[in-house]
Amino acid sequence: MLVKKVVFIVSVFSVLLLQAQHKYSSYVAHESLEKAIRMSNDVIEGRTAFFEKQTLEKPLMFQKTSVLIGELNRLSNNLSKFIVKTQKEVNTERVLHNLLEEGFYKKIFFKSSGGLTKEGGKLKVKIDSLYNHAKRINVHQLSQIENFHEDHFRTDLDFYDEDENKITYFEHLFYDTSNYGMMMTMNYLLLDVKTFQILYFGTVMSL
Repeated sequence: MLVKKVVFIVSVFSVLLLQAQHKYSSYVAHESLEKAIRMSNDVIEGRTAFFEKQTLEKPLMFQKTSVLIGELNRLSNNLSKFIVKTQKEVNTERVLHNLLEEGFYKKIFFKSSGGLTKEGGKLKVKIDSLYNHAKRINVHQLSQIENFHEDHFRTDLDFYDEDENKITYFEHLFYDTSNYGMMMTMNYLLLDVKTFQILYFGTVMSL
């Protein structure tokens, strides 16, 4: 009887420990992403200010590039704000504490019959706009810029699941459709946008 009781207590403790570790790792991953996003914002802000100063000092040299970067920042910020707004409406704390019904996040972007909802369509338009502009601003045909926007922002490519069935960009992007999985995917997408801005600033300033 005592042995059974001990085994039961150990089993319960193990389950609680695993849950605690999962929550801890979830918090760490989420906090690390948010920290990377904040740091990226600081870098972008600093590089934007520096580039604007360069434009004022040498307007003829940087006039065209200034227009391209201005549009890049506008489209990137537009997509970033959409992601942040969606995250706030879902409420990050509710996702991390598992207080949302299953599939709550998925319903924001996917119809039950398949395809994208109105919000999902808005997300696609914003990603497509950034992708199309990214193609235009790569005037020097730099492979690192091309590879990045082709890998992260091109929504018309075909993807395949583990069973080699053709899936869409968004089905591939949100392969984990749990509330936590979709929230983290949105965070990674936000970080991708910031990374692309920094990448472009870095290449332009080094030319």
